[in-house]
Amino acid sequence: MEQFSSKPWYPIGLVKETTKNENIGLFQHFSIHTEFGTLDMLNFEGLDDVKKFNELINQINNIDGFEVWGDFNNLETFDQIEIIENQKGVNFTVSNSDISYSGIFHNFPVNSWRRKWSEIENNSSLLIPSGGIQWNGLDVMVFRKTVVSKPIKWKSESSALFSDMGEVLGKFHTKMLETSAPRMEKEWNSRLKRLETITSSGTLWRVPFSKNTDSIRSLGNLSLNDWMILDGEVTLDLLGLGFQLFEKLVTENNRFSCFRDIASLYVEIDGSSMVSGTTSKEYLRKVLFESWRTEAPKKWHSKSALDGNLGGMQIWRYDVELKKLFLAKSFNLKYNKNWIRGVKDIQRTLFNYRIISGSALGMLLSSAMIALLWPNLGFGIKILIFGMGIAVYSIGMKVYRNTSLPPY
Repeated sequence: MEQFSSKPWYPIGLVKETTKNENIGLFQHFSIHTEFGTLDMLNFEGLDDVKKFNELINQINNIDGFEVWGDFNNLETFDQIEIIENQKGVNFTVSNSDISYSGIFHNFPVNSWRRKWSEIENNSSLLIPSGGIQWNGLDVMVFRKTVVSKPIKWKSESSALFSDMGEVLGKFHTKMLETSAPRMEKEWNSRLKRLETITSSGTLWRVPFSKNTDSIRSLGNLSLNDWMILDGEVTLDLLGLGFQLFEKLVTENNRFSCFRDIASLYVEIDGSSMVSGTTSKEYLRKVLFESWRTEAPKKWHSKSALDGNLGGMQIWRYDVELKKLFLAKSFNLKYNKNWIRGVKDIQRTLFNYRIISGSALGMLLSSAMIALLWPNLGFGIKILIFGMGIAVYSIGMKVYRNTSLPPY
């Protein structure tokens, strides 16, 4: 497929064979065969031709399998279109003398939360999608009204920006609380196993996940490019979020912990050349997390939720890193595996912490057994032995909790 091999959204690193299917209206339909499964791809020749774009709008309602939602039903004829291609697809802006829309066309249709998010009450800190096209339930095109905004310019000293971002993210997660669901331990661990296999990461990590680790309509791979300054305020743009690229090759689950959204930004901070030094990066991660915690649901940042032995933040950082490694492999790009290489060190640390808690519990059980079963001991001695066991257990568990891995 030489015509697509240079496109930034085409997974050149995975493609083994391509099958051309019958066209669907103005869309070319292909089956992209990879070593991990087959993907559907839709191509629209001449997307940068405003006449063809208008023709697509006029015919889409009459094509089987396609559904339009939101403002798409009321679109007018446009006289100008601009496009920019990236890994997620083709970003476009269409306009006429009265209105302008910004959107994204997914050559590989995706399952996302954006149609659900369009129902969110208007919020000045969130830019919410307002319409789109779906094919067999998958997003082909999503858009919203164009806004005049400024990109966020940040560096090591940009703590105020990251504080604002954390607050916005916390408020977004609070909105997701009413549609949250219980943890998905089996599905999440199966996903990790799949990612480890298809990335050849050389790692193995499973956790039970805390009961406070709910699943939500998560943002997908949140990046710093999804934030902007709008009317002087830090704003999160939901247009390019809520989905997983090439999800069919990994897992079709699209519900994760809120921690995954935070971990996505951690990876962005650590990988940025705008921040110099480990200390500066850790500081920005901490600012982001602490401000998020002021607005997010309390149970989602409880001690139980943050317990590293139950997953905590680290397991979601692991998920994000593995997915980004897979995307780098898909696009034939280099990826810094330093964090992934450090997974064994994290696991060793967690094991050492479990030794502390296990030893403390062992002392408690041993003292109880001695007090109950040892013959010829006076009642006062039994109480003393059991009391010492409780004291050692309390101290051990306090040390264990205080040595837990930080969430940033």
